[in-house]
Amino acid sequence: MAAGARFVVSPGFDGAVVDACLDRGVPPIPGVATPTEIQAALAKGLRVLKFFPAEVMGGIRALKAFGEVYREVSFVPTGGVGPQNLAEYMRLSNVHACGGTWLAKSERIARGEFAEIAALAQEAKAIVASARAPAA
Repeated sequence: MAAGARFVVSPGFDGAVVDACLDRGVPPIPGVATPTEIQAALAKGLRVLKFFPAEVMGGIRALKAFGEVYREVSFVPTGGVGPQNLAEYMRLSNVHACGGTWLAKSERIARGEFAEIAALAQEAKAIVASARAPAA
């Protein structure tokens, strides 16, 4: 936050981290995987939550079920999201965005493969645009 972060994403829900972010006016996006964690986040006033690890925790089916109960929550699924299922996630009304390490794996960064990373990001952008386009 001292370096200028505009939001903070974490893999799990930690009340102390959430409180530190809220105290500083920086939106937290904590990771959740269960209704108990979602309700803890709601109690803190949060409405955008990371769903992690998405595929391990039920993926699309889990998000559809959460959407029936937690209509005010938008999720950012990560963990098992990639070009093969990104569109399906992005078509869900309760998905705010998706994240995935396939875009910038540490090995690619270490090897300086920035053109490949940029190409993967463009591919992801096209997938999202197509998935979010109004039905014809």
